[in-house]
Amino acid sequence: MRGRSIGVVALLVVGTLLWTALGFAVWANRQALNSDNWVDTSSALLEDDEIRTAVGLFIIDRLYQSDAVEARLAEVLPPQLVQLAKPAAQGLKQIAQRNAGRVLGTDAALSAWETANRAAHQILHRLVESDVASGDVELNLASLFEQMAAATGLPEEAVAKLPPEVTSLEIASGDNLETAQDMLDLFKTILWVLLILTLAAFGAAIWLSRDRRSTIIKVAGCIIFAGVALLALRHLGGSLVTDSLAEAPNAHDVADDAWGIATSLLVDISWGSILFGLFLVTGAWLAGDGRRATSVRRSSAYVLRERPGAVRAGLGIAILLLVIWGPVPWTQRWWGILVFTVLAFAWLEWIRRRTLEEFPDEPAPSPAVRLPGRARGRADELERLDALRLRGVLTQSEFDQQKAALLGGGGRPAEA
Repeated sequence: MRGRSIGVVALLVVGTLLWTALGFAVWANRQALNSDNWVDTSSALLEDDEIRTAVGLFIIDRLYQSDAVEARLAEVLPPQLVQLAKPAAQGLKQIAQRNAGRVLGTDAALSAWETANRAAHQILHRLVESDVASGDVELNLASLFEQMAAATGLPEEAVAKLPPEVTSLEIASGDNLETAQDMLDLFKTILWVLLILTLAAFGAAIWLSRDRRSTIIKVAGCIIFAGVALLALRHLGGSLVTDSLAEAPNAHDVADDAWGIATSLLVDISWGSILFGLFLVTGAWLAGDGRRATSVRRSSAYVLRERPGAVRAGLGIAILLLVIWGPVPWTQRWWGILVFTVLAFAWLEWIRRRTLEEFPDEPAPSPAVRLPGRARGRADELERLDALRLRGVLTQSEFDQQKAALLGGGGRPAEA
């Protein structure tokens, strides 16, 4: 008996650790390998005021560090004023720095940023999944350079003369792509292995337990705990990453915002785990033998027996409202809603069958009459005793004896 309990606890602990690792794996997979998520995250980064300003200053520094701007100014200035080309370039740079964030906040700049990120990620993904990895993957920022130059009065020719290494940002080098290919194959395998091992650990814990309903509630608690753990680890990881990024020049103001945006999908996964755990806890609790759960089933027995279609329709409407609300990502994915719908209707049919077996002749509920405190306590106790009688825990004579003791003496009867 003790060995069985220890085994259940061990499996629950292992399942919790695996579920937490699975959450990180799903986040990394969706963030790194999905182009839409990559672009959405990149766009959210540029929409942040501090990050947008930092990116703008980066573009301005690269734009004015080259000789193309100064050379172009020298071409348009009179010969006697050519020596003013360098001071003029510095003056334009200061103006551009003050307007960097505003220029990158326009719809045109955001669209160019999204296009550049989508193209770069698709190239990266294609190279990593191919058999041959060659060449570098760069983020082409030429469109943003042109918009920044136009906003500060520079002609387009000034940007056209810039070398490609100035208007692009390297994302991955050819030397690293082969390693990325190996990591991708390993990562895809680990994702499925974690999923299978997690389900196996929780399933084995439920199978090994003598009280399976209670163990299901514990599994739900483990899933909720894993969701909270993901949030905590994100916070701790953010502190470490932010501190390390803050040591770089100009990174102190944007490090925290960048980490928060980059891990926003991890937050969604965490809350998805918590929400799923809460649904699981609620379903397992309603199936229990507790006084309140039994009372809920008894009060719904008439509706479950006489109007099953309305009950099923109500559950369907509740699921549709959940989809419309969309509090977490799995409620907005067809596969997530499909799995949840199948589980929800299977649970409904099971709980309906059990309720009708417990209360086959339960009449329609009558209007509630509010009783004083002492009478209400006796009424609740009578309901509990009647539930025990219906389940066969008490015989009819034992029930009558307990009822007489309750109504006659006014005290609580002895526990059965």
